[in-house]
Amino acid sequence: MRRPELVVVEQMVNKNLWLTRIRWTYSFFIFLFFSTYNILSPVPQIGFYELFLIVSLSIISNFMFLFALKRNIHGGIRASQYGMFASIAGLQLDLDFIVLALLVFFSGGFDSPVIVLFIFYIMVSTFLIFHKKAFRNTILAMILITIIFFRNSGFDVSSHDLARMVAFNIILAFTYFLTLYLTSNLKGNEIIMRELLEKTRLLSITDGLTGLYNQSYFFRQLKNLLEKSKKDHLPFSVIIFDVDHFKSYNDNNGHIRGSEALAQIGAITKRVFRQNDILAKYGGDEFVIILPNTDKVGAFLAADRLRDTVEKEEFPGEEHQPMGRITLSVGLSSFPDHGQTSDEILEKADKAMYYAKEQGRNRTQIYSDEMFEEEE
Repeated sequence: MRRPELVVVEQMVNKNLWLTRIRWTYSFFIFLFFSTYNILSPVPQIGFYELFLIVSLSIISNFMFLFALKRNIHGGIRASQYGMFASIAGLQLDLDFIVLALLVFFSGGFDSPVIVLFIFYIMVSTFLIFHKKAFRNTILAMILITIIFFRNSGFDVSSHDLARMVAFNIILAFTYFLTLYLTSNLKGNEIIMRELLEKTRLLSITDGLTGLYNQSYFFRQLKNLLEKSKKDHLPFSVIIFDVDHFKSYNDNNGHIRGSEALAQIGAITKRVFRQNDILAKYGGDEFVIILPNTDKVGAFLAADRLRDTVEKEEFPGEEHQPMGRITLSVGLSSFPDHGQTSDEILEKADKAMYYAKEQGRNRTQIYSDEMFEEEE
């Protein structure tokens, strides 16, 4: 089953592939059209060299775009690639604009038999890419046609010819706005679908109570980060903490207030840690955090800052707690100091947390083998 957040990306990929397919037809049509036109007409409309150059540019660029698409599709697409594939679609249409401009210029300027392809180009642009960029393309086409008109005819032109040029530019503008009207509903639905799919993706990886990531997402990210850290020889740390005497808080204040306290701790955690740290609800009143590119010293400072912030925060009913307030017991471990696998690192962070509890709670503990040597 496809992941929902990939549906919109796949649509953009299909738009790109459609553009490459239509470019083969477009190149063949242009070559065949002008070859036939030059045979039937006593005066060739465009030189063979210019025609060959333009068609070759279209074909070579098509191979380049196909190569770029296949390279980025290889191994599967990712949700983060939407912007990149949208940029490729925009680049394809920009290059098509250049090819069409050269074709019109070399085949008679404003009197070129293929100048009407600008109408088709504007329709395709408005259908396939963002409307603002399609509007810019339309303005550029109107400016270019005006320049070509005066370049070929000069400024001493009849009112009839000037009216023809203005009328054609008006038709281009009308084409854009008509296509805009026809596609506005489709674009709106695409935006709504993209937003809904993004919300669905977030719901699938977040904890509904705290807004932090859920356990399954945490394990995926831990595995990915471990592989990346081994490859790049970078450290990372894992922090595990839970609420001291949380059962007592629930018993004294009720489970609803207990849930509110966990949500409050989740919000505090978001404030304390960096945006690129991975914050997750681990289960019950336990939380877990991954700190990329952070050694045990840096992790300790961040973890103890969280512990201190929670201790100073006011929670309703905390006066009934054994320590008179809500506190945390925090344990942490780091790669590569404390293990080479995710299980080892996670297990040692968990042991450090329980050691912090045994030592009186409301403290932050880095894992160390000496902790257990003392017990022996």
